[in-house]
Amino acid sequence: MNQAFIHSHSDPAPTSTRTFFGQTMGYLALALTATASGVFAGMFWLPPALLANSGFMLAMFAVTLILIFTARKWSVGRFGYLFLILFAGILGLTLVPILAYATLTAGIGILGKALLATVSMFGGMAIYGFTTKRDLSGIGGFLMAGLIGMICVSVITFIFHLFGVEIWSSRIELIFSGFGILLFAGFTAHDFQKITRAQPGISPISAAISLFLDFVLLFQYILRFMIAMNRD
Repeated sequence: MNQAFIHSHSDPAPTSTRTFFGQTMGYLALALTATASGVFAGMFWLPPALLANSGFMLAMFAVTLILIFTARKWSVGRFGYLFLILFAGILGLTLVPILAYATLTAGIGILGKALLATVSMFGGMAIYGFTTKRDLSGIGGFLMAGLIGMICVSVITFIFHLFGVEIWSSRIELIFSGFGILLFAGFTAHDFQKITRAQPGISPISAAISLFLDFVLLFQYILRFMIAMNRD
């Protein structure tokens, strides 16, 4: 996801597709481990009252956007992997409110179901991205437009919420989350195809950040979809 924002122009291209893929997967595993650490830290250290605070939720949303759209700047250079660890750990903290809400409303089992669904879909789209003969670069613009549209909808509905106007419902949440699932499934296939080509100017760290965001956001929208289904 967001290769236009996060690819590096200063890091040298890897010598082979196999080397590039191996390094990317290693950085992806590192990022997911850091995210899990961030989640556990947040669960133990953040007070429950803070997790239910609208201001805190808005701050977490803002932090997520800032991290995503500044990733290109901070991931370049010799110490890019340190940014990756910090970035993933902070993003893990931003997941704590929705994980806590899901556990309270539907039980801890919903987290396992959402994770299993995410791994299955992520793996399936990764295989498609690797094996398809179709050039997926053309859908990048549509995916980015969809992402920007979802961000705008989220901001608008949150502003209405702050003023006491609720325009959200379980049906809208199902539609919105379903669209998010399709969007990040598409990003996954698109970004994995880029790895197979190991394009010059794209570093393994920036590629790993893209796949990491695809996985985390896919998980988030699958979880939201399951929560909405559980409410109904």
